[in-house]
Amino acid sequence: MKLYDATSKEQLLCNLTQSFDRESFDVYRKALIALADGHTLFEAEATTRTLSGKNNHVCLSLSVAPGFEKTWAKIFVSLTDITARKQTEEALKRRIDFEKTVASISTKFIILSDFNNAILKSLADAGQLSKASRAYLFQFSDSGGIMNITHEWCSEGVKPEFQNFQNLHSTMFPWLMLNLHAGNIIHIADVSKMSPDASAEKEEFERESIKAILILPVYAENELAGFIGFDNVVTTGAWQEEDIARLQIMAEIIGNAIARKNAESLITHMAYHDSLTNLPNRNLFYDRLQVALVQAKRNDRIVVLMILDLDNFKEINDTFGHHVGDLLLKAVSEIMVNCIRECDTVARTGGDEFTIILPEISHPLNAAIVANKILYALSHPFLLESNKIHTTTSIGISLYPSDAQDIENLIKKADTAMYLAKKKGKNTYRFSNPDMNTHI
Repeated sequence: MKLYDATSKEQLLCNLTQSFDRESFDVYRKALIALADGHTLFEAEATTRTLSGKNNHVCLSLSVAPGFEKTWAKIFVSLTDITARKQTEEALKRRIDFEKTVASISTKFIILSDFNNAILKSLADAGQLSKASRAYLFQFSDSGGIMNITHEWCSEGVKPEFQNFQNLHSTMFPWLMLNLHAGNIIHIADVSKMSPDASAEKEEFERESIKAILILPVYAENELAGFIGFDNVVTTGAWQEEDIARLQIMAEIIGNAIARKNAESLITHMAYHDSLTNLPNRNLFYDRLQVALVQAKRNDRIVVLMILDLDNFKEINDTFGHHVGDLLLKAVSEIMVNCIRECDTVARTGGDEFTIILPEISHPLNAAIVANKILYALSHPFLLESNKIHTTTSIGISLYPSDAQDIENLIKKADTAMYLAKKKGKNTYRFSNPDMNTHI
């Protein structure tokens, strides 16, 4: 408790400004106003600065000495150092905020329909709470050989790096990959002091003006799927250990979400693709054909449907065995995919039966060009496990809308044309419309 003798309010203000931090002087001004309004006691929390420049939290109490209410000649000022208490309160608040954020991140991934948005919001929440400049997710592909930044959050005024980190070879960062595969958390409080064995990583961090960085490995089903990074481009400094522990929980949550998403994607893929050739199966073929017909009707274009059946495939299976037959089907599938455009579809709809959808065709002659391309590509022998195997295919072609305007009849007509091609000696194609065969 300190007793001030003052002949005026102005004198007291002068004394207080000399005793306390000017940045907190507004608190003291409010105290004097309260006393002037007739209050005999005023208490508030404020900040003082020590001679070493360190800020301390204090509780300020001002009261007019009894008998001096009108003159203010004597004012009692009490300062209680509450720095330790404030630090405890702030640490508790920070822990609660982090726990709330982690809980919120967990709920974002209950439903994976909006996976990308959930990742972005999670990075933003964690980045803001940890006072990072950037927060991002890298994911690995090609058995860990390729790394891409798939999601990124930046604080205001910080330059995004999303475009600069696509399709990178992980071998470019050997020190980083070694630590990630070891399951290590990479915590660098000062990038300029990184060890010489991390020279490639240090050079990249400095190119991005990163002063401090924190990297957490992300695992999906016990496989390294990528990593989450937090960096600071403003100042050096370490992350608090408690914060790192909670950010690690976030990395585990995102890893579990990635594992679930991959599992769902695999199940969906298996439902719509052939397990042997990885081509679209009958279900996906019908879906894509329906879409192609709708778009062709809207744009007044032609859709070509081809049904292909390998000639003498049963004899190949019987002679060389089903394993070689499967290898032949996979090889034929690759050739057919290479004979068409990216917007076209090759599907395996039966044992040795394939279908091809050519949407948005301007002239029926284009169908004949593709058919001839496939026949020529399959005319070369296949070398499968030291066996030289020859195969050909018979192709039936129907056109929308001239041959049929619905899926069922379009398939029937292409199928009939395919059997006509077999009767004509195989290794050829036939249109459903006889006039087209004559014209071609």
